[in-house]
Amino acid sequence: MKQKTKANKLMVYLFGICLAFSNISCSGDEDSNTTNLGNGDVSGIVTDDKNAPLEGVTVTVNDADISDITDASGSYNLKGLPIGKHILTFSRTDYQTVSCTLTSKQFYEGTANISTSLRYAAAKITGKVLDAQNGKKPLEGASVSIGGEPVLTNSDGIFTISQLPLDNYTVTITYNDYNPQTRDIKSDDFVDGVAQLSDILMGGEEILPGLTLGDLKECTPWMYNEYRGGRNADNYPQFDWSVDYMCTLDMVGNWEEQNEGTTMRVNESNGVDLDNLNTFIYGRKHITEDNKIMTVFARTHQGPAIWNAVVVDLSEAKPQAKKLGENISFQDGNYKNFVFDLSAYVGKDIAIAIGTYYSGEWVQLVLRRISFAPSATNGLAWLPGTPINEALEDLHLTQEMVRGTMPNVLKSFTGITTYDGRKDRDEYVWAYRDWNKTGHVAAYWGMTSITKDCDVFTNEGYTIKTRGGNGIVSTSKAESYLYSKFAIDDNNKTLTLRVRNFGDHPTYYKLIAITDDMNVKYLQPTKESKVDELTEGPDGTIKFNHKNGDTGHPENYGKFVFDLSQYNGQNVTLVLAVYKGEENGDENKVTIYSIDLN
Repeated sequence: MKQKTKANKLMVYLFGICLAFSNISCSGDEDSNTTNLGNGDVSGIVTDDKNAPLEGVTVTVNDADISDITDASGSYNLKGLPIGKHILTFSRTDYQTVSCTLTSKQFYEGTANISTSLRYAAAKITGKVLDAQNGKKPLEGASVSIGGEPVLTNSDGIFTISQLPLDNYTVTITYNDYNPQTRDIKSDDFVDGVAQLSDILMGGEEILPGLTLGDLKECTPWMYNEYRGGRNADNYPQFDWSVDYMCTLDMVGNWEEQNEGTTMRVNESNGVDLDNLNTFIYGRKHITEDNKIMTVFARTHQGPAIWNAVVVDLSEAKPQAKKLGENISFQDGNYKNFVFDLSAYVGKDIAIAIGTYYSGEWVQLVLRRISFAPSATNGLAWLPGTPINEALEDLHLTQEMVRGTMPNVLKSFTGITTYDGRKDRDEYVWAYRDWNKTGHVAAYWGMTSITKDCDVFTNEGYTIKTRGGNGIVSTSKAESYLYSKFAIDDNNKTLTLRVRNFGDHPTYYKLIAITDDMNVKYLQPTKESKVDELTEGPDGTIKFNHKNGDTGHPENYGKFVFDLSQYNGQNVTLVLAVYKGEENGDENKVTIYSIDLN
């Protein structure tokens, strides 16, 4: 979600109300120029905006050293005030100050009565202003106003408008050559006296909440055909915490990774809004005939959840967010398929957002899978499509998946998780999200577990593996694999794979190259490879043993080099698959330290 050039200066205006009233007419005001009539007493009752007596109000006179403080009944009494024209000021912390004019004609037999009401004014509006043209950095010096004297944002881009009554306001933000921004606040938006605005983005028109066109063009691409969320091992091992990586994608708002899926909740402080997404997951995708049907497999916790999918056509002269139909009201503890037709966008790059709207109710939309195929996906089933060929049918990697996969945006990948926080089934989400910073293979390649899950956080690297036990030998049926597509040219026609394995038995794997016209080859490593034990196995497999290499000694990993020059000028999908090549009791593993194309 992300950024641009720098502008000179930002100003922000907020329209609103005065916080102090001068010379406001109170009960009995009347002009008089009469003087030298002796002294008198002034009394009255001060109430709040609910007409309840207000204690602790300080009453002062503008031109006399006389004052009083209201008691529990709201009463005050100013004694010995010269009869004539004066201004009385009523003030109390957290209330609007009121000033009233007193004249000689309001005195009767030496006494006058001035009663008034103070309005509660301890509420505040706060928020943060960001500069879209400067990498969304905080914008210092922004001028923020609700119609009165503006306040300025600090070095963190934060502003606060204080001493406000609970009321409706319109907040307007402008800055030199930037387009103005406005935010409406209703009295119901104040929680414990505070209205917290979502971040305000200046310098770029918002297409989706908090996101400009530049953000959407640079956001994380949805390169692959499905994204799975949650911890539960439904249909294991196809769905399992160790292979479900939806939480690595870009999200806005109040989301959470849960057992049942990656969950879009709601940010209640944003206020009721059924037009703009509240919390959502989003990404950029190229739509083809092979992936034009999107299926969202979802359920709810609380509900009904009001949600939808929104599309932005990035090729339009002025891209706009468009809902894919009417908002969906959904409440069900069982998963359900929701099908969206993207045929209108075939051949185009679009941004897709899926998320909730805030209707005033707390809701949770649980996303188990987002998939793309030529037709709807059914529940937890494999994606529909045409097998690549008979030999690869058990991969469940279809021709449509190959053609519909977008070329990878990176060329170098790591298998090492550098996140130093908690990393296990119950607390993996932040380690997974950290993968985006390091170019981790699990975040940037597609992962499919057919019969066995992965070792995600092995110290030596990300590990795909086979089952243990005997009687399951096959060098034609993969147990799990990674895949990714690359546009091959002179700058990336060699792939170098640095890996190791464990145990007493060799590992069998394949590097399968598949072009978009379904030309399939099993690649063998070149002579530049350096591995302890390396031979060609049956059915195009690579058989190896190499039990050295760790993060302290990366030079000790096995080095496999593959020549991709035959695909120069083409897109090629590479499949790294592991096989149970021998009958033994071990899980046979490929532990990845790095993958590089150069």
